Amino acid sequence: MGVNNTVGVPVPNVGTVLIVDVKNVMPEANSFWVLYGQHTKPTYLEDAGNGQQLQRNNALLYVKRWRVCLDIGSNIGQWARPLCKKFESVVCFEPNPNFRECFTKNIKENNVVLWPFGLSDKKHKAKQDFNSTVLRNEDGDVDCRTLDSFGLTNVDFVKIDVDGFEIPLLNGARDTLTNNNPVINIEMKRDKRSNITLECDAILRDLGYKFVRRTKSDEVWLKP
Repeated sequence: MGVNNTVGVPVPNVGTVLIVDVKNVMPEANSFWVLYGQHTKPTYLEDAGNGQQLQRNNALLYVKRWRVCLDIGSNIGQWARPLCKKFESVVCFEPNPNFRECFTKNIKENNVVLWPFGLSDKKHKAKQDFNSTVLRNEDGDVDCRTLDSFGLTNVDFVKIDVDGFEIPLLNGARDTLTNNNPVINIEMKRDKRSNITLECDAILRDLGYKFVRRTKSDEVWLKP
């Protein structure tokens, strides 16, 4: 990746991250280490797809500032790679250690921070299977925390893909969303989880958000 320079910038409760001048960054590639489907261990694919590029590009149309981005449910880093070329810093959350192994192989940029936590409405333990994206609210080895406990500031964009854990996540993120007013892109499979989506809608509207766009299963919410 070609860059002009880097500068250290402190991110509250995260530490100092290197902010990369992205003017000369190479275009994103589709080669990734993956772990899904028939792959039972990290496997390198020359073309793993574009990582929901359409959803991402449509959501980013609404972003006005490019400081801190949150990638919640970052999986193997297919969103984080292009996001770190646009934002000053990207703070990622991925509870599955097997996905994190792929993530660290895929993402080498210095303006990315990866936290090994699930995000919930309180501090607790949860369970997650080997190559599953679903967190189960059962006693397990996954550490969960609230997003608010990180005290993040200057957040301009939040991507959420947590496969059924949306309600506790949003309830534990109320202060962060209220204090920062970021654009939100949230995966919401309305045809399968109507009870979850209705409650998520209520939480977001209570926080002052308005639905503005849907691309496939992803929705963009922002404050007027």
